[in-house]
Amino acid sequence: MTADHPNTQGSQVRPGLQSRQRPEGLEWSEDLGTPPYPHPESPSFTAVSPYYDVLMRDVPYRGWVRYLHQLFEVRGAKPHRILDLACGTGTICEMLAKQGYDVVGVDLSEGMIAEARRKAEEQLFQLTYHVQDASCMEVPGPPFDLCVSLFDSLNYITVPAALQAAVHRTFDHLRPGGLFIFDVNSAFALENGFFDQENLKSDDRLRYVWRSEYDPPSRLCHVHMRFFLRSRDDVDEEFREVHIQFAYGETELNAMLAQAGFTDIQTYHAYTLSPVRPTSDRIFFIAAKP
Repeated sequence: MTADHPNTQGSQVRPGLQSRQRPEGLEWSEDLGTPPYPHPESPSFTAVSPYYDVLMRDVPYRGWVRYLHQLFEVRGAKPHRILDLACGTGTICEMLAKQGYDVVGVDLSEGMIAEARRKAEEQLFQLTYHVQDASCMEVPGPPFDLCVSLFDSLNYITVPAALQAAVHRTFDHLRPGGLFIFDVNSAFALENGFFDQENLKSDDRLRYVWRSEYDPPSRLCHVHMRFFLRSRDDVDEEFREVHIQFAYGETELNAMLAQAGFTDIQTYHAYTLSPVRPTSDRIFFIAAKP
């Protein structure tokens, strides 16, 4: 959910983020309180599912897809059948389908898949979506030429053994020569509060304040999200979610890929073909099944 704008410099502009400054007259303690919060926090991608596309409306999805094509060119790949792992509400699936790809989406969240199916039906897309856990997924049909997992989705698998299982399952779903492309938030991003953002503009229907807490020993980042949804009666409905991400390292993920059988593993500073650097907040991985 920390999808940012791709450009050749890799600079970060978060969805709806206008400033890291607190709104005038509002302190973090007043806004979020001290855990446990007075309003219950839902698990990630539950309460927010119907409003996810509103929240992500400023994300330049076309730029992400262009970068995917750049990575295809680097590998000389011409995929046809694509698996979108952790597809969310299906926006990337729809864009790839419009380009002629045969796309299947998988996500753990029933709410997100419900939105993806609703959108596909409204737009008359012949897209297939499955609610499945990546660590034990069984997607029917022939193997895929490519699996993508975007927008730091794999950080949400907070148990390394479960992520290793998901990497194995991805490998098993690819044809020989197939590619796996994904991105993660780096430890640098999670340690330095890149999730801390707010949009309290009075004219936006969905406004929010997010505050993250990173615990170095566990490598877990808890993001407490408070949302305000304005109704047609100009009344705010409040709901909250807590999102948890694990800070995986580049070497650690490379080892997981190799253990699953992937080869020709490369990593990039986000949206570029440049090497990862200490201040890279998002890292892209590309690996091949022999």
